[in-house]
Amino acid sequence: MNHWLRHRRVLEELLKTIPDEQIGYKPWDGAMALGELAQHIAASTDMFVSLTKTGDQEIKPPEIADCRTMEEVRHVVTEYTEKTKGTFASLTDEELEIHYDSPHPNFRGPRKNLLLIAIDHEIHHKGQLFVYARMIGRKDLPFFI
Repeated sequence: MNHWLRHRRVLEELLKTIPDEQIGYKPWDGAMALGELAQHIAASTDMFVSLTKTGDQEIKPPEIADCRTMEEVRHVVTEYTEKTKGTFASLTDEELEIHYDSPHPNFRGPRKNLLLIAIDHEIHHKGQLFVYARMIGRKDLPFFI
């Protein structure tokens, strides 16, 4: 959990650098808006960690709140972070070893693999947010980890 939290703390610091007027920034047509992408990161990690706990077969895209300010986005991210930390801390060694028979072939295997997927997914999208931030002119950004 500590490895993931190091990345999440950087995401939280990165989001503090984004002004409200950039919440809807999209670098290309069809991209997620900056505020949506931040929520997607937090909600998706929570989904993967919850799947690790429950073994649920249904993978649903997370809901994105209609945030109007970056403070609201940061609040959503913080709420997901606390929820995810609780689920992460409750995982047992036995749960991590249970085979996950996902409808997605790349997700099949011991449930602990879902934690790696969650972290990889978060790192990937956090990198995108760093690019978004540079594209909107942010200069003083946190170190990536």
